[in-house]
Amino acid sequence: MKIPFADNLLFHYVRGLQRKGHSVEPIESLEMKTLNRILLMLTTGLGDAILSCPVFPNLRQALPGADIRLFCHKNWAGLFRNDPSLNSVIEYKGQYRHFFSTVKTLQDFAPELTLILHGNDPDILPLAYLAGSRYIVRIPWTGTRFGFLLSNYGLKSDEAPLPDRHYIDNRLRILETIGVDVKRRVPQIYLPSAIVDQTRQKLNRLLGGDSPYWVFHALAADHYKVWPFSKARELLETTLHVLPNWKVIMSGSLHDRSAIAKLIKGLPPSRCLNIAGEFSLLETAACIANASFLVGPDTGILHLAAALETPTVGLYASTLASLVGPRSLLAKHRIIQKMPTCDPCLAKRCASKPPACMDQITVDLVLQSILDAAQEARG
Repeated sequence: MKIPFADNLLFHYVRGLQRKGHSVEPIESLEMKTLNRILLMLTTGLGDAILSCPVFPNLRQALPGADIRLFCHKNWAGLFRNDPSLNSVIEYKGQYRHFFSTVKTLQDFAPELTLILHGNDPDILPLAYLAGSRYIVRIPWTGTRFGFLLSNYGLKSDEAPLPDRHYIDNRLRILETIGVDVKRRVPQIYLPSAIVDQTRQKLNRLLGGDSPYWVFHALAADHYKVWPFSKARELLETTLHVLPNWKVIMSGSLHDRSAIAKLIKGLPPSRCLNIAGEFSLLETAACIANASFLVGPDTGILHLAAALETPTVGLYASTLASLVGPRSLLAKHRIIQKMPTCDPCLAKRCASKPPACMDQITVDLVLQSILDAAQEARG
């Protein structure tokens, strides 16, 4: 929610408080063992949220008795409520929504240390500051006009992400800054067993029995990551033929539902089910957790599958799996990597529809990976 002049008003307000002496303490004075209340702020997209969650268990291991709370975008909060490393989850309603009640909630918690794991909205750093946090740490500290509120502001090593490191490893650098050892580098999502069982029963009713199935996540929030629909259709027709005992679940958001309906039009509904917008995020996660494997491009749902220990077939071209690929403790991930066709890659400004780089991925390549994953699932 964009409120006119809100950014400037908030900036001058907190800047005034800071100049009056209400400053955060410098990172050099931080003593982790003395902390009892820690706030983790994670308010961006689904993929960023999942790839940032390896911070949780490492921090919990360092501070087993601390009260660690996650401030998370309301859309993803349910995924983290069952995490054993967290004491609770506080919902972020969106930019400036319920701002004053949110400040009150955070002030009641009174965090001693706040770690900004990922937050692009302009009110995030001020929220941490107004909550009364003694220390606020973010990597990178560049790119925000509120950098003066950070305890590690100006620390050269925290200035920017390291270009040769995986996204997860860049997120975990924040623990290095505060002196916490990193022992876990894979994301894990913990679903309540009840939602997993309920979703399994729901799927059995919709599919007419307990059949093996795989999940196809055909779309992405960024159009330049999407595999051409003509190839997706050919893949679906072929797999339904060569894997006659398997069914396909098409996942996506409510916004994706009509596009997916067109993609699967004419395919047998008893074998190809569109759950986009019909299943909640938790139900979708449970559906993925019960699946034999998931196929999709570089999206939050692909990383969700990996965090649930579901094998994946990842379709990469406009991004590099070496930097943003799925990670799991046990699940096997098959990556189909093609290189960008444009130099530099235009990313969100890409005018090619479908993207030329993703068009390099052939149906035969994806089909072979699916057949290998299906064979492995059979045991």
